[in-house]
Amino acid sequence: MLKKVFKAMCNNSISPVSVIIPTKNEGQQIKECLSAIFNQSLKPLEVIVVDGLSTDDTVNEAAKFKVKIVTETEPTSLPNARNVGVKIAAGEIVLIMDADVILDKNCISNAMKCFEDPDTIAVIPYEQNLAHSKLEKIQIDWYRGSANPIRSGIGITVFAEFLRKAVFDKIAFDPNLGYGEDEDFQRRLLKIYGSSGKVVRSQGSVISVHYSHTFKELRSQYTWYGRTFSKFLNKKILLKPLLNLGSLLAPFLFIILLTVNIFFPPLLPVSVLLGILIIFRNLLICYRSRSWGFFQFIAFEFARSLFFTRGLVQGLFSKKRGR
Repeated sequence: MLKKVFKAMCNNSISPVSVIIPTKNEGQQIKECLSAIFNQSLKPLEVIVVDGLSTDDTVNEAAKFKVKIVTETEPTSLPNARNVGVKIAAGEIVLIMDADVILDKNCISNAMKCFEDPDTIAVIPYEQNLAHSKLEKIQIDWYRGSANPIRSGIGITVFAEFLRKAVFDKIAFDPNLGYGEDEDFQRRLLKIYGSSGKVVRSQGSVISVHYSHTFKELRSQYTWYGRTFSKFLNKKILLKPLLNLGSLLAPFLFIILLTVNIFFPPLLPVSVLLGILIIFRNLLICYRSRSWGFFQFIAFEFARSLFFTRGLVQGLFSKKRGR
C-alpha cells in the first residue's frame, strides 16, 4: 500500500512524511533548519513545530514558513514535544528531528525508497558533523573518539529518525526523560517488534548534526541530563548507564578528592589513580579521533561533569520539572 502511495506522491513531488521539530529558544537555528526542509527534492506533507514555551524569536522565525505551530504546556520536554507532534501528524511516516539539524536536499526522497519495503519500520539518516564554533568542534572530535566501537541497541538516533506513525500506536517517547530518552525508546521498540521490523541505515539520507555552540547551551543540556538521570535508571538498572554515570562523575570526584587530600592525605593514591584514568581516557580519545586537542578534551570533560552533577543535585532536591 505504502509503495503505491509513495509512487503517486512522488509524481507530485510530495511525500507522505510529517516532519516534527521540537523547539525551545532555537531562534538562531530554526531558519536554516526549515529552509533545508522546504528545499527538499521530495517535499514533506507537512511540517509541525512543537514549541516548548520559547522566550526568544523562535516562533516568529518559524511562522515565516508554511508550518503548523503547536505550543507545549508545562512541564515541557523534548520527548513530550515529539509525542505531541506525532499525535496530530497526518503523514504515514514521521520524521522527528532536532531544530539544529540540516537535511541534505535528497534526504527525504532517499529515506522514502527504504520504506517501499513493508517490513521497514524506521530509517536512520547518515550523520555528517559540521562545526560552527570551537566548542562544537571539540565535542565532535571528543564524541568520535569516545564512541563505543561495538554498536549496541538498534541504532535509533537522538538527532533525527524516520518512523512509521503506526509504531506510535504501540510505543511513544517517555515524556519524563532527558537522559537516555533515545535508549529507552530503542529498548521498548526492540521488545515489541523484535526481529519483525527492519531498522535501515540510509547512506543517501544525509543530515548535518550540530552540537552545543556555547557553554550556556552545554550547561543546559548536561544539567537536564543530570536532573533526569535517576528517572531513567529507575525504569531499569542497566550496566551501560551505570558505566556512563561513572564517566560523567569522574572529573567532579577528582576535584573533590583533591580537596579532601588536604585534610586526609591517605586518599592521595585514589586521587592519583583517578587522575591517571582520566588522562588515559582522553589520550585514547585523541588517538581514535586523530586530534591533538588533549587539553581541550580535558576541559570539556570537567565542564560537562560539573554541569551533570549540578543536574543530579537538582533532581534529588528540587521539584523542578521540564526543560
